[in-house]
Amino acid sequence: IRKLTAEHMVMSRRVSAHVSTFFDIDYTRVVGIRARRKADFAARGVNLTYMAFIVKAVADSLRKHPTLNAAVMGESTILRRDINLGIAVSLDWGLIVPVLRHTDELSLMGIARGIADLAERARSKKLGPDDVQKGTFTITNPGVFGSVVGTPILNQPQSAILCVGTIEKQPAVVTVDGADMIAIRTKGMLGLSFDHRVVDGGDADKFMADVKKTLQQFPEEA
Repeated sequence: IRKLTAEHMVMSRRVSAHVSTFFDIDYTRVVGIRARRKADFAARGVNLTYMAFIVKAVADSLRKHPTLNAAVMGESTILRRDINLGIAVSLDWGLIVPVLRHTDELSLMGIARGIADLAERARSKKLGPDDVQKGTFTITNPGVFGSVVGTPILNQPQSAILCVGTIEKQPAVVTVDGADMIAIRTKGMLGLSFDHRVVDGGDADKFMADVKKTLQQFPEEA
């Protein structure tokens, strides 16, 4: 596993022009929605995590920014219709990236259920070959270990990968009735690595701005 991973990462660094951009996200609204809906999800056997909200925001934003969902094949850039998000799962023996198919067609419940199912089957070594193929965009989450943010290497032939930093309470400046004040907010960083051969910096930042807006204005029912 380590040998195959090493070869794939070295190849990716060699062929792609890696660039990264970082956005500071206020998850306070997501925290409130999660608190209100967590019991309902649990009653249906589903754990509602922050990752489900992030996956939903990414999937919805990719539809508007197709180059972030593209693949490089030889001399061609392929704009893919399907949005299949690979979600990295850390295991004792390495890292595996199972794929949640047609993610943009799923509700928040469907995404949360799908993430839990893939992670459980990954840890119990019950994934099939189809479960780790045809990903179009990858999300990795070192934030669960306390990482603020990272610059992951692209999962070829994909053109982008999102890194989720740790989510925690922080002091922040907020404006209430025209007055600035310090408040406690739940915040975290998102880092996007992208292939500059395919994705311009402006397009990457517009995509990230949409992800940020979706998370900070997340609909109560999704």
